[in-house]
Amino acid sequence: MNVLEPRLGLQVLGHGRALPADGPVTNAALLALDPDQQGRAPETLTALGRKVTARLGFSQRYLSRRPGAAPHDGEETSESLALAAARSALGAHAGLEVQAFVHGTTTTSRYTGSQAAAILGRLGSHASAWEVKAGCSASLASLHLALALLGSGHDNVLVSCAETLSKVMNPAMKETWFILADGGAALWLKRAPSAPDFEVRKCLYATDGALVDLYTTPGRLPPDRATLEAGGYAMAGDGTRLREEALRRYLEMLGAMFPGGRGLKDIRWVVAHQINRKLIEQVLEVGGLGARLVWSADRVGNVGGASVLFSLSEALEQGLFEPGDGVLLMSVGGGLSFAMQHWVKR
Repeated sequence: MNVLEPRLGLQVLGHGRALPADGPVTNAALLALDPDQQGRAPETLTALGRKVTARLGFSQRYLSRRPGAAPHDGEETSESLALAAARSALGAHAGLEVQAFVHGTTTTSRYTGSQAAAILGRLGSHASAWEVKAGCSASLASLHLALALLGSGHDNVLVSCAETLSKVMNPAMKETWFILADGGAALWLKRAPSAPDFEVRKCLYATDGALVDLYTTPGRLPPDRATLEAGGYAMAGDGTRLREEALRRYLEMLGAMFPGGRGLKDIRWVVAHQINRKLIEQVLEVGGLGARLVWSADRVGNVGGASVLFSLSEALEQGLFEPGDGVLLMSVGGGLSFAMQHWVKR
C-alpha cells in the first residue's frame, strides 16, 4: 500500500448535508411493504423492526424511492442531493470562487454526461469538475483527489458526495431494503499553510479490481430489456465475504499507516464508512484503537459513498474535535476500494 504524507494544512470553509424530503422511514414501515409480512399487526412489525436494528444497526433511513415503487417525477437524485449539500457548504462564503469541484457517487442519474459538471453548472461556476466512482469509498477517494488538487496549486476545492441507493434495492434480497439509504454531503476545503483547521498527516487509497463483482449491481450498460426483466441492475453479492475482506483491508491499512502501532494512541476519533457498526468496533478492538466512533447511520442509514463525508460534516457542526485530536477517516467498499486518512485538529 502506498501511504502518502502530504502534511497539508486545511481550512474548512463550509460543509453541508442533504437528505430526501419525505422524512425518515422506520424498519416497521419497510416491513409493512413486504408482501411476506402482510396482515401482521403494527405491534408485531415494531417488534420485528427492533430485531432488525439489533442485527443490522439501522433503525431508520431516508429514501427517495420505496422498495418496489416505480420511478416518479420529482424524486430526488444523487445530483439533486449533491447540489443541495454543496449549496449549504457554500453558504457562508458565497462570494468566494470555487476553483475545483470533486463529486463522488456510485448512483449517477446521467448515463454519459458528467453529473459533476451539471452540479457545478447549476452553482453558476465554470471551474474544473471531476467525477469519482469508487463504491462506498467514494468520500475518501474524492477527498484524496481534492488533496492532490490542493497540493498542486488550487487554492480551494469543493467536494460533494451523494447516493440514491434506494434505486438499486434488490426485491429478492430483503436485507438491501434495510442496509441501503439515500443522502448527500459536501465539504469546502481551502489550502491553509498557516493557521489551518486541520493538518492531513497521512493518506492512502487503493483498489483490488479482482473483486469488482463481489458486491455490485449486475447488468452492463447500456441497459437491455432482458436484463431488466430478469431483475438485473439491483444490488447483489456475497455480504459475508465482503465483511471478511473489509476486516482484512482495515487491519492492513492500519498496519501500513501506523507501523508497529506507532501513533495509534493519538487517534481520538474514527469516522468510518457506516454499513456495519459491529465490524468497525471489531476493527478498533483488534487494531488497538481506543478512539471514539462518529456514527450517524443509526438515524440516516447507510448512505454508501457519502457516509464518511456525511458523518464528518455532522462532527464539524457539533464541534466534536478539539486541538490535538487525531481523526482517522476510513472506508472499504465493494469494487473493491479501500482508503484511510489521518487528520489532526489544529
